[in-house]
Amino acid sequence: MRKLFLVLLAGLLFLVIPSMHLSHAISLASRESFPPVLMYHDIKSVPVNGFDVSLEDFKKQLDWLQQEGYTTLSAEEFAACIKNRQAFPEKSILITFDDGYQGIYTYAAPELAKRNMKAVFFLIPGDFDTALKDYPYVTKKQVLELAANPNFSMCSHTMTHPNLETSSPAVIKEEVTKSKKVLEDLTGRPCDLLAYPCGNYNKGILAAVKEAGYTAVFAVNDRGMLEEAARFSIPRIYMGTIMGKNNMKLFKYSVEHYKEMPKEAFAERYKFFKKK
Repeated sequence: MRKLFLVLLAGLLFLVIPSMHLSHAISLASRESFPPVLMYHDIKSVPVNGFDVSLEDFKKQLDWLQQEGYTTLSAEEFAACIKNRQAFPEKSILITFDDGYQGIYTYAAPELAKRNMKAVFFLIPGDFDTALKDYPYVTKKQVLELAANPNFSMCSHTMTHPNLETSSPAVIKEEVTKSKKVLEDLTGRPCDLLAYPCGNYNKGILAAVKEAGYTAVFAVNDRGMLEEAARFSIPRIYMGTIMGKNNMKLFKYSVEHYKEMPKEAFAERYKFFKKK
């Protein structure tokens, strides 16, 4: 009888222990699986465009995140949770910047460093050392300086920021694979994350980034998964001048309600929240 009891107990433990382990895993099936993701473009002393964030507002946003107990993640930490199917740390957040404008080097990185906070910079290698009117890009030297800080992750925004939806399969493949290799060769660190130019994607683009070996890919709007895993089309909170208004009311609301916000909220203009 004792022998039979031990056999039954062993069988029960065999069934229960795996299920206990799986209870800590994440499904990655939808936006609700991920921590809030912020999408900045440029930080300026005086904003020029609606997608800019003033240095003053940026400081206030970082301070509020710290005061509320949020933990910032690096690209490596974000990717590791996905690869290992582990739950993200409680009250964690991913801060991202698109395009690689000078403001990330001049303003964003110093303020983040003062607070020991982490961020992901989605860069366009083909634009290093060049400039648009009012928007100079970072230099290759500056990218190396940023990459020397383990809190800062250099990731891909494609090689030249084309409209991938109107690009040929060959161009799409080159844009997502070459940018990954260039950044990894330059920094000596993995480039596991990519942000779609303008947030646009379709099934062909999803297949290309998956084949290129990216662990997670970020969009803007919540347009759905198109039969791929949610980690290849993660929507982000669009940061801009509007986020500093009314004592950061929209910023705070978006961070606190990222998981349950309606799809319509993930856009460049937050019409949904005008009455809030």
